[in-house]
Amino acid sequence: MARPKVPLSEKRSIKITFRVTEKQRQRLLNLAEACGTTPGDLVRSKLFKGHFPAIPLAKMDEDTYTELKKIGINLNQLARQANSGRFPYGIDKTLTALLRQEEKIIRLLL
Repeated sequence: MARPKVPLSEKRSIKITFRVTEKQRQRLLNLAEACGTTPGDLVRSKLFKGHFPAIPLAKMDEDTYTELKKIGINLNQLARQANSGRFPYGIDKTLTALLRQEEKIIRLLL
């Protein structure tokens, strides 16, 4: 199946070149690779949309985010209980579990 034709108004037929230092070129290539795009698409996105494309999170970062979210939810529940003047039964077990999760995240980050 053939690729659909691009309308003339959207066809990129004009080439613009500009000079950069080797260090700037390397930064551009690294950023484009991190964003999963080409250097040209990266520059177009910044120029016409006003921002760079989002850099996708690595798998470890997603796992770390999930763990931090769990800890945040638990801490929020504990803070709500403490602010209401009540401390739930078994808080020592919960705090110990939170401490273990925190240590696990620190090991992942290092």
